[in-house]
Amino acid sequence: MDYEMIIVEKLGRIGRITLNRPERLNAFNVQMGLELLDAIRDFEGDENIRAIVFGGAGRSFCAGDDLSGMATPGYERDHQTDPVKSYVFGRGRFTHVVHAIRRCPKPVIGMLRGHAYGAGLNLALACDMRVVSETGLLATPFIKRAMGTGVNLLHYYVGLGVMTEMAFLGEPLDAAKMERYGIANRVVEDDKLEEAAMELAAKLADGPTISIGLTKAAIRKGWFQDVDVAYDYQGYAQHLANQTEDRAEGGKAFAEKRLPNFVGR
Repeated sequence: MDYEMIIVEKLGRIGRITLNRPERLNAFNVQMGLELLDAIRDFEGDENIRAIVFGGAGRSFCAGDDLSGMATPGYERDHQTDPVKSYVFGRGRFTHVVHAIRRCPKPVIGMLRGHAYGAGLNLALACDMRVVSETGLLATPFIKRAMGTGVNLLHYYVGLGVMTEMAFLGEPLDAAKMERYGIANRVVEDDKLEEAAMELAAKLADGPTISIGLTKAAIRKGWFQDVDVAYDYQGYAQHLANQTEDRAEGGKAFAEKRLPNFVGR
């Protein structure tokens, strides 16, 4: 697939996806959604890629859906008779990308500067970790235009009171609050953002990729579940990880008192 709305790079063991509509603050549309799905699938199937960095060109990560027009030539919206189904499951919707990121068996790092609003908020929260510039702003601003909204994945990070305030007022969280709430894993100076995100990605790319993927799945599936169910998912992850080459290398390295050399298999 030829990409027009995103930039895709393979930098050694790190895959990088950059939203590339800086003149529109990387506003999300149908074409961008379909391109993102293709890029994530490509990285997921590439054994050489062991971590993914997801960012935006220019001064913002993603300002949300492109309210001036979601369609571009050849990438029209599909309008279904059920408006809820159209919003959630329509062609190229951000919800499909959120699902793809959360299901991807490789770690995905969000590299955030400027706006992460609406759809951009959801894309940011779908990532496994977030490195945030001091300029970062996270918001669900729908109410500013009298639009309805919901939890937007925020229930994984903030309490009901904060979620309600964000939804009712549409005001953003700054980088300091994102760090306080555990949304930001790192907050850095803006000119250090790329360096910090790539450094974290490199650490993950050196790790036991399959075991990380199994752990990610167990965490995602076990969150909000009864403790017994959560431990079941943990047990599956442990059992399957025990069958990998990296698990054997990890045990050998421990016995030999050296750092392991993981190969991602």
